[in-house]
Amino acid sequence: MKSALVIASVFLVGVALEVAARNVNDNQNQRENNNQWTRLQQGESSDETVGLNLNEYQNNNKFNTVRSNYDSESMFVDHTYQSNQNDDTYFGSSQELGQQQQIKSQNRFNAASHPEGLAKMMVEKIAAIQKIAIDYNIADSADSFTAALPVNSNSVKFSKHNFVNFFNSTMKNLENGDLEYMYLNKERDTVFAQYRFNEVKTVGSFKSNIPHAHSGYYTVILNNVFSNLSTGFYDNKQAVIKAAKFQNADVNIITHDGSETQVFNPAMEQKYLGVLANTVSSEVMKSTNKGALVQIKNEILKPIVSQTNTARKNTNKLFDLRWQEDQVTMEMANIGFMNSELLVHATEHLLNSVSFQRKSKDSYRMSYDFAIRTMRWTSALNIESAGVKTTTDLIQFTIDQINIKVHIDKSAYGQQQQAYGKVYTNVEVRGLHYNLKNVKSDLVSYFENNLQRFMEHSLGSYLRDSLVRELINSSRQY
Repeated sequence: MKSALVIASVFLVGVALEVAARNVNDNQNQRENNNQWTRLQQGESSDETVGLNLNEYQNNNKFNTVRSNYDSESMFVDHTYQSNQNDDTYFGSSQELGQQQQIKSQNRFNAASHPEGLAKMMVEKIAAIQKIAIDYNIADSADSFTAALPVNSNSVKFSKHNFVNFFNSTMKNLENGDLEYMYLNKERDTVFAQYRFNEVKTVGSFKSNIPHAHSGYYTVILNNVFSNLSTGFYDNKQAVIKAAKFQNADVNIITHDGSETQVFNPAMEQKYLGVLANTVSSEVMKSTNKGALVQIKNEILKPIVSQTNTARKNTNKLFDLRWQEDQVTMEMANIGFMNSELLVHATEHLLNSVSFQRKSKDSYRMSYDFAIRTMRWTSALNIESAGVKTTTDLIQFTIDQINIKVHIDKSAYGQQQQAYGKVYTNVEVRGLHYNLKNVKSDLVSYFENNLQRFMEHSLGSYLRDSLVRELINSSRQY
């Protein structure tokens, strides 16, 4: 007869509550790492969904039974992706797709046949990381874990006079786990990942000083296991290794005479299940030095702007504004940087972060967060409305910062679907400055009211179309 030991009942797959609750003593950098991941998750998670799951589990008797013992480390599980595999709204995909299709339908211009300058470098960087994700099968990256992992022998004293020694133990099924989240940020020296294992099975032998159970063998199955990895981008000195969490444990202990016993349940509860949980986390920690994660880190470290690509034609250029909405059309060439030195300085920290987020058992999202700082250029602007056209003289423009987010939703399986998926972009222009004192036209108000939004939509469409073309070309290599 199996003895189900409910040790750590539930978690939050969204991780925000767990990360926010961490107390990493004497490590300000790691606290900032955790805060950064919390902000990321809060930006992509639904507070309403989290609240519903919290209420659901607080009303669960099993949860209330163990809550008092694990309150400081409790995490709440969200199984939404299991029951709503076709629902994209939690991740914003359907909404983004509808908005981008509507915006694109208003524009009569197509993106340039080939991206130039900085836009080209950004597209190439994303495509390189996507290729790593495919080559290393990031959605199933846990298959690189050890299939049969030895567990160190452990002696547990569980009463004043009784002890048990667990030995010749092997942990199985780690290779069947799934990567749920991954977040890498070079500037903030942050790496975060979460793996989920449906069940982790450990088998081994035992010896004790209890006469009717002095030897035998045992099986422990940890169910619904989550293991979080938090460490530095450059090294493991900031690593926070905490025992994996699991929903419950099925324990089956057979004595030397073939009978089942529960006499060692206190030893399991007091220590040995924690040993197994730590073993899972240690194996997850090793993932920082192999597979997709380390390869993506290496690609992020490669400079986007180098001496080689600054020699390219139009490398200081970001894009050409070509956008139409309703009756208003704007065109402006060579939006970018006055020289290569400004380009290199402004893009030293261009790629802020890369993240992976599982959407369902068979699909996931890769996200890229860019920031372009301090752009300055000079250009003329063509604007047309209801048949009235104006071309301005050269105007100096500056932008404090452009924030660019790129999301690629993909199927986890199938070569063609792996190489190409849905692409979404979001562009935010901050601090657009210019001087229109010398512009004499009835269209100045259209210029002032629409320029920033047109730039955001045009750049987003330009990057999206260019990236789709690049990913399709890449897919032909598979």
